[in-house]
Parts: sequence; C-alpha cells; structure tokens
Amino acid sequence: MNFDLQDELKDLISLDKLDDAIILAERKLQAQPSTAFHSILGKNLLHLATPLADFMEDFYKSLKPTLKIKALYGEMNGFTINPDLWFLLMFAYDTYEGLDDLDWLADYEHYSEDAFVLTGFEDLQNAYKDYHKKKKYKDEHQRDANETCELIIILRLQELLRAAVKTGKAKGMKWVKVPVLVTAHDYDLIYKAS
Repeated sequence: MNFDLQDELKDLISLDKLDDAIILAERKLQAQPSTAFHSILGKNLLHLATPLADFMEDFYKSLKPTLKIKALYGEMNGFTINPDLWFLLMFAYDTYEGLDDLDWLADYEHYSEDAFVLTGFEDLQNAYKDYHKKKKYKDEHQRDANETCELIIILRLQELLRAAVKTGKAKGMKWVKVPVLVTAHDYDLIYKAS
C-alpha cells in the first residue's frame, strides 16, 4: 500500500476536501506507467446517487422504530480480492463516536441484509481478476498502479455517498439527518459524507 499517498488523502478528507483528494490520487496514477488500472481515470459512480439514496432510505425505514439511529456506515466489500461483484453494505448505530478511534464501528445495531451493487467499474473488476490470475503483482509498475487505483476507487465511492446525501436532502429523506461514514473493507481511509 502507498501509505504516504494514503496519509495525504486522509489529511485532505479530514478537511472535507474530497475533490482535491481525487485530483491528487488521479495525478499520482497518471504519472505512473500505463496499466489496465488507468481506466479509472476520469470515471465515477455518480450515476448511482439516486438509487443509493433510495436504498439508504429503504434501509433506514426498515429499522425498528424503537432504535434511535445516531450514525450510518457504508462499507464496500473487499473489492481487490473479490472482483466478481462489488457492493456496499450499510450499518446502523445507536451512537456516533467520531473519526478519531473507529473501533466503535464494530458495534453496530443493525445491517442491511441486501447489498447495494456498484456498477460502472466492470473494466476495473476485470483488471483485478487479470492482476491476480496472471500474477501481475510481481511487476512493480502493476503493483504501484494497483495500489493507487485502490485508493481512487475508495475516493469515488466516497464521492458517490456524498452525492447520495445531497440527493437525500433534496428529497427530504430521513436518513440524511445522521452522520454517514463510508470506506471499503479493511481500509481506514474513511469519509464523513454528511
């Protein structure tokens, strides 16, 4: 993992500069020798903003009325090793303990039984399949591009959640009234989308 880049991105995200983080990560990838992972450049998941807002509203409404929701957390599956299907699961919490210590995210009250399938990055899913099948990780350029692409995928997921929050607010949805956090499984590059 490119921990230096991840730290730079964390700093930008903590200042709510998600767009700047995306630009920085894409510039880093552009500077690397071309690979299949470069197909991420300029792509996003924003076509899913309205369906995701609706999915989250349905999830929020499915929760017990006695449960006082204080936060929501979206987690993408381990996408680099599970390239066949990329999806997002939602978790609900009766407490919100901030971003300094994320251990509290393990203590969710409820989770979505259905997953929200992420579409639009199928060429990248194929790139990850090929990367593992052909052991391209043995090549330093491939490995570097893979690691940078991972971070961009997470940033684009976070951009999607931010857009879903905006859509949810415009539609008067209830779930947008609580903090919404998002990242991918086993990553601590977390973004507060609301």
